[in-house]
Amino acid sequence: MATVRYRALRAPACIALLALAACARQGEGEMGWARSALERNAAFEVVAADEQSRTFTVRMKDTGELRVVRADQLIAGVAATGSASAKTAPQAAPAAPAGPAASAEPLGADTGAARADEAAVPEPSGTEPARPAESAPARARVEAPGGGRVLKSGPGYSIKASAAPAPAAGGRLRDTAVTSAAIERRHEPIVCQGQRLLHIDNRNLEFDGDAVSAQDGCEIHITNSHISATGVGVSARAANVHIDNSLIEGDAAAIDASEGAQVYATSTRFRGLSRRADSASFHDLGGNIWN
Repeated sequence: MATVRYRALRAPACIALLALAACARQGEGEMGWARSALERNAAFEVVAADEQSRTFTVRMKDTGELRVVRADQLIAGVAATGSASAKTAPQAAPAAPAGPAASAEPLGADTGAARADEAAVPEPSGTEPARPAESAPARARVEAPGGGRVLKSGPGYSIKASAAPAPAAGGRLRDTAVTSAAIERRHEPIVCQGQRLLHIDNRNLEFDGDAVSAQDGCEIHITNSHISATGVGVSARAANVHIDNSLIEGDAAAIDASEGAQVYATSTRFRGLSRRADSASFHDLGGNIWN
């Protein structure tokens, strides 16, 4: 009686072991085929493979971005392509129906490699189906007529994001943070006199009183800097001042030009009064904001 029961249990156990072995060989074959398909794609570089999770880590050769691709994504893409071709084949040639062996192409064939290369490109929009629950927020994030984006809307209310300011005519788009330099607090102004050339670049200066003064033929170039003063930000008297991509602030005046001074400004914001005598000249080269 025990011998008969042992034989009855041995047959199902053998069948289960054979099924597990076949599944393991099939999984290894699918991983090997998926790796070969990824290596044939010139846009990717296989970095690592995980047999347990059946995933590959690939690097985009053009951008260097790392992505994780599942082996079943590649297999599902080729299987779907093969099933579609099998359905269209009887319609194109009804006299010669394709058999099971003819409709399924081997994984190592050239056509299978081409389809694998197409399926190897990870496209989130193609792999994930559209969710109806997310369609409503997507429709809400539309461009408003005034240029702002609609963040949220409902019965009787609408929340919009402010539109980015357009660059001034003739100038380039300014960055509000003109410099990342550390703040330097000074108690005495920077004075340039005579036939000299002074360049102030990438500075963040705060003054107790007047800030920068150019006098009697001096030429000053201020670029990528933030100058703030409790008095006059930039003073020019019988001198030339060139200001580019900077922020000039002054409680008394942002800029004061007199005695034939020439001031050239590009992509600069002036916060405060702008004082100019009749003999001086301001040259607005575009992209400036005058308060």
